[in-house]
Amino acid sequence: MISTVKKPVRHSERIVISLPVKVESHAFQNEVWREVTHLETVSDIGAGFYLSRAFEIGQLLFLTMPVEKDFRRYDFDKEQYSIWGIVRHCYRTLRNNFSVYHVGVAFIGQEPPVSYRQNPLTIYKLGEIGRNGLWQISESSRLMPTPRQPRYSIPIDVFIAVCDAEDNIIAHEQTVTENISEGGASVFSALELNIGDTVKIIKQHGDFSAKAIVRNRRVGGDNLPRLHLEFVNISFPLEGID
Repeated sequence: MISTVKKPVRHSERIVISLPVKVESHAFQNEVWREVTHLETVSDIGAGFYLSRAFEIGQLLFLTMPVEKDFRRYDFDKEQYSIWGIVRHCYRTLRNNFSVYHVGVAFIGQEPPVSYRQNPLTIYKLGEIGRNGLWQISESSRLMPTPRQPRYSIPIDVFIAVCDAEDNIIAHEQTVTENISEGGASVFSALELNIGDTVKIIKQHGDFSAKAIVRNRRVGGDNLPRLHLEFVNISFPLEGID
């Protein structure tokens, strides 16, 4: 008797859903950028969600999410489904009184093109759906613009606060910046935070206060831990800082 395996039913039409998804970009200022958000819609060929920053149409993003087997093309027996997607649209909108970006991606497969590994700033064009049920892409003639914000390697005394849902401070730390730019800062910090967490950062001698998102954690060659923070909807005043 020959056994058969029932193939999952495909849902090319997107459904509304709320599941956690980790989004990664390997082209953000030559570093890996990550954010944990929630799916808004999903199908076996694409997904939509909100992010705190904008992305170029044609840029590649790497998604990891616990979607059901019906929406997968592979890895049916794994808890998490990891897949690359190309940005189809990205527009700014307000959500819960915060400025965010709605991003729609088309799934392209388990691995990015070789050209992406060679140059993660490559922008791609969307083609047709291939035999494997995933979108085909080709290189575009343009590159993603590289952000050019001056970064100043100076120590600035800051206070970092971690708040709960009611805005009560549940953890805090007084520290200094390793470097700072208009859009963010690297600070020495021993706080146990995850990428995507939100904190308040306050300049101790001045009038700057901002909500910030943890974009990376690392330990430097001096064995000191650091947080890479991105300011939300505000720029740090750099006048006279140098």
